[in-house]
Formats: sequence, structure tokens, C-alpha cells
Amino acid sequence: MPDNQDEFNISYHNYDTIFTNSFSVFKNKVIDFLGVDLPRIDSFVETKFAEIETSKQRLDLNFRLEDGSILHLEEEADISKNDLIRFAAYDLKLYNRYRDPIRTVILCINGFEDSKATFNTGSMAYKTIVVDMSDRDGDSVYEEIQRKIEAGEEVNVLELIFLPLMKSKEGMVKRVKKAIDLEQKLGYGEVMTSRVIAMTLVLSNKFLEEKEVKEIWRDYNMLKIFKVAQEEGKKEGKIEQLQETVFKLLTKKIGKLPKKYKESLKDLEKEELEIIRDDIFDIEKLEDIDKYFN
Repeated sequence: MPDNQDEFNISYHNYDTIFTNSFSVFKNKVIDFLGVDLPRIDSFVETKFAEIETSKQRLDLNFRLEDGSILHLEEEADISKNDLIRFAAYDLKLYNRYRDPIRTVILCINGFEDSKATFNTGSMAYKTIVVDMSDRDGDSVYEEIQRKIEAGEEVNVLELIFLPLMKSKEGMVKRVKKAIDLEQKLGYGEVMTSRVIAMTLVLSNKFLEEKEVKEIWRDYNMLKIFKVAQEEGKKEGKIEQLQETVFKLLTKKIGKLPKKYKESLKDLEKEELEIIRDDIFDIEKLEDIDKYFN
């Protein structure tokens, strides 16, 4: 645990921000890894509902998909009807705010007998997609990743991030520590390693006791790791804001733009985006934009 308890609390309650910043690096790879049939992720959806009781264990993980729908991601040890009712209430608030279809995916670590969890009130039916993490043998995955690292072979980093949620003979705190130990051997550099470790701990946090979380923070100097992940996220957040600003300016000036232009803006550096923003009054047609991407 960090020496400064206030610093610990600040970072602890910023888990969702740090997770979403780190998640953005892997976003569509995560969908493929989980094996869910969904459109690609376009962006993170900022959603805070003041009337919903907040909890240190709650993450607001909502993402805009390319078809305009919203992915709502949850995680549970077991899934009860009360959980589904809680998720449905949250989804209704999301729908009321955005009026777009909601797709809820639940990561379940203790096993679930079906790929969907549903309930029906008579006047309303609610259904979710369940990803049963207990179908994956975490102990075998750990041994295989360890072998690959020792042999210098490429590792699927998502297997490490989600490793603690897989079926294992070990307790959760031991699983998290073993995953972090391997992540520190990947040779990714400080920023990417910090993001990977941050995602691992945040995903596992709900299934850890507070004393176990503090133990991990103390043993792995988590305050430094989270600060690195958070600072990098802030930098990228500013670039994403600039991308959105430039896209809105271009849309207002020319009209609706083909999708390829929004994607092309994501490939530009901060300085290149600033040039387009500053030249906005000289841009009159699509051909005027093309020169910035050549």
C-alpha cells in the first residue's frame, strides 16, 4: 500500500478512467478474444448517473460500436436474477440517455450454463450475452505463457490480462500476482507494461478483498504503475479530443463526411491535426481535405 493513504484512495477510485484509457489500446482485440459476435468498437462512452449508487467495485464500461449501438460490459462471479435486474435498470438509463440499442455482455468467472442470461417480466424481455471464463483453464494458460516468455516467443497479452478470471486451483490474489510477474517479463517498455498491469488489476479488483488489493499495491508499487498509465491516457485523451474537434469542424464546414475521413484523422499526429484546425476556413470541399492525408 502506498505511504500516502489519500494517494491510494484517489488512484483506487479512478480505476474506471485508467481501465478505459488502457482498454483503448486493445479494444477490438478484446472482443475477438472473448469470442462475442459484435460490431467493432468505435469509442468509449462516458456515462455517470448521479442517481445510481456508486461503489468501489463498479466500473462504468460502456463503448460505442460501429453500428451505433452501445456495448455495456459487466463482470460477476455468479449471475443471479437480482444482478440481471440491476443490469437492466442500468441499461434503461443508458437507453433513455442515448436512445440507441444496448448490448450487455457479462464476464462470469464461476461458470454459467448458457451463453445468454435472460428474464421476462411479461411486458418486457431482457437478455444478455454471457462469456463463461471458467471454460478456460487458467493454470494451463499460465504454463504455456511462461514457456513462451522463456523461449522468447510471442505472447497473446490478452491471455495474461484475463488470466486471473479463468478457472484455476489458485486463489484470486495468487492468480493476479502470477499474471503481473509474467507481465513484467514481457519487455514492452514502461508505458505499455503499466497499462497491461493496470488492466489486469482493475479487471480482477471486484473479486479481491480490500486487504488483498492493498497487498498487491504494496508489493508491486502500484501507485507508480497507475500514474504512468494515467498520464499516458491523459495525453491520448487530448489527442482524441482534438480529433473529434477537427471532425466536427470539417462536418460543419462541408457537411456529412465519408467514414474513411474519421478513420484517417486517427492516424494523424497532434501537429497535423492542429494544421487542419487552423486551416479550416480555407477548406471548401472534400478534395481540400485529401491533401492532409497524402
